Amino acid sequence: MSVGDLRTESSSISRLRVSMVPARIENSRIPVWIIDDNKVFCLVLSEALNQSETVSCVKCFHTCRTAVQALSTEDSPPSVILLDIKMPRLSGLDAIPTIREITPATHIIMLTSYDLDENIRTAMNRGATGYLLKSSSPAEIISAVENVQRGGSPLDAMITKRVIGAFLGQTDENRYRLTKRERDILQYVAGGMTTLETARKLNLSYYTIDTHLKNIFQKLNVHNRHGLVTKANKERLV
Repeated sequence: MSVGDLRTESSSISRLRVSMVPARIENSRIPVWIIDDNKVFCLVLSEALNQSETVSCVKCFHTCRTAVQALSTEDSPPSVILLDIKMPRLSGLDAIPTIREITPATHIIMLTSYDLDENIRTAMNRGATGYLLKSSSPAEIISAVENVQRGGSPLDAMITKRVIGAFLGQTDENRYRLTKRERDILQYVAGGMTTLETARKLNLSYYTIDTHLKNIFQKLNVHNRHGLVTKANKERLV
């Protein structure tokens, strides 16, 4: 499937016109680009979008690099980009900052099969406006495109449910979502006990405590015992 004619004159990102404002196409439908290396998926989704009265798929790209090249020479950038994460050579997550630099007014909706919390956080922190899974129906994707145009930040229904569940279960006392066992271990370690002493105290093996400690390090984003104890005391986790 053709992705459209690309102008190939040389240009550098530093000289891009970052003030470009996405233009609506003549019939006032929202212009969308799809960036996904699955050509069949692109074809099916673009056809579905083009059947909509409010959205139009203007171009499809199968690598982030070609899409970025096109954006750098595009007089009328899209209002919305539907961007996959797992892409050859340059991932969707890594492409977000460059896309945002070229065309700050363009909304980026991640459209991917990956629902890992870390991917979601990274995407949103780097400038994505929404996050959908590929299990979304065409109607849901179209609704998300319309939503970002109105200033919203659409999330996949399953992700929203998980986020709300985590939020409702989160308290100041356990904002890092430590398990009861992890809180017990943190209490003993912060009190000065060694891994072996903690294991004996809880009647567990050394290796079990060590595994729990690694999980605690990850959740609190620390790298050693000193960092763990310092953070636990500073934030009154013990």
